[in-house]
Amino acid sequence: MAIEVADISLMDIKDRFLEMLTAPVNHTEMLWIAIPLVLTVFLTEIYFSRYKQEELGWNSAYGNALVLIFVTVDIFRYLYNHNMIETMNVKLAIGVAVGIMSILLTMINFLHILPEQFAYGLSSKLPMNFLSYIALILVYSNIPVDLPTIVSAAGLLILFSAIIILLRSVIPTSIENIDY
Repeated sequence: MAIEVADISLMDIKDRFLEMLTAPVNHTEMLWIAIPLVLTVFLTEIYFSRYKQEELGWNSAYGNALVLIFVTVDIFRYLYNHNMIETMNVKLAIGVAVGIMSILLTMINFLHILPEQFAYGLSSKLPMNFLSYIALILVYSNIPVDLPTIVSAAGLLILFSAIIILLRSVIPTSIENIDY
């Protein structure tokens, strides 16, 4: 069944956005992994906002990709505990996709396969943790994977990015980084 763009209203997108934003509160079993994901994004951003001259290295990119593996394990734990592993379904497909991506990114970073800046961009905290967060929401909740969800996820990314930009602007730079 194809979805026509004209059939989707701004109200649908707003409702889905709010549903995705509040999913961890409505599905509290997700909080055990969602809280550390969100906290690490913001705490890492605070760190790099203060120490602006420091850059992500291969070791950090590798560690960020490993986080995706931990999220994959949690997704499969959830699927197993809710008897969703036996038959192919959207939630299992999300788990498999995140698992494959986590293994590929871990190998890419471990073996330094891609150019540094490209690999660092793919494996920085925001993309890794945002992807993890969206996957968790889709697996733990009953939110369908459709156009309003995709648009709402993009809206969440914009919101998270805006919060990070705001954080970066209010965090004072370390004295070590200030040129006199």
